Amino acid sequence: MSTSPRLGAPELVEGQAAPETTVNEQLHFVEQGASLFIVKDKDIDDPPGSPADGDAYIVATASPSGAWTGWGGRIAFYENTAWQSIIPIEGSFAYLQDENKLYLYGGSSWAEFTASASAPTESIIIACGDETTAATTGTAKVTFRMPYAFTVTAVRASVTTAPTGSTFIIDINESGTTILSTKLSIDATEKTSTTAASAAVISDAALADDAEITIDFDQVGSTIAGAGVKVYLIGHQ
Repeated sequence: MSTSPRLGAPELVEGQAAPETTVNEQLHFVEQGASLFIVKDKDIDDPPGSPADGDAYIVATASPSGAWTGWGGRIAFYENTAWQSIIPIEGSFAYLQDENKLYLYGGSSWAEFTASASAPTESIIIACGDETTAATTGTAKVTFRMPYAFTVTAVRASVTTAPTGSTFIIDINESGTTILSTKLSIDATEKTSTTAASAAVISDAALADDAEITIDFDQVGSTIAGAGVKVYLIGHQ
């Protein structure tokens, strides 16, 4: 029997006896994936012992067995006393009933889908002075307002001239309150916070639309202060 190229649904054959059987099977395929797949569990190797009509699972890719042999990564569903499978296509969704979570098929595997997974990563880069003037400690070295609501997933800082003698410490505030429980720092002789011994920790990741953001220099290098400071807010809308 020939099948459809994307989901593997059975196709009618000219002059076929009992065509209603094939049509009903096609309807079952459509029902299983009309908007998204509704599955009971995922990464299952063996067919369950007492399935009910309509039960569906995401088959494990490692070593599926029995009626599921060769179906790794597919949607297996039970209908009319037999197991059938649907080959997912990139962009397919599956709702897992046991986890109450949504999964997305990326073309080779299933991964949990979250709001942040669908949002592209953005960077807001703030220059906090010119390239050569030595930095000094103080509050509100830069003040600006958020152009939209933003979720911060990481922060960074860099300098053109590295501080020496002591660590350069930076604070970021939303409406006068810090968003960091561990401040952003650049170690002495370094030009980036990515190599800092103490990594920044974000305590307030949700920046509101039009919120006033200020950047403070809590500490600069004691021998060479450092210059050309940039702060990076990394995240998504």
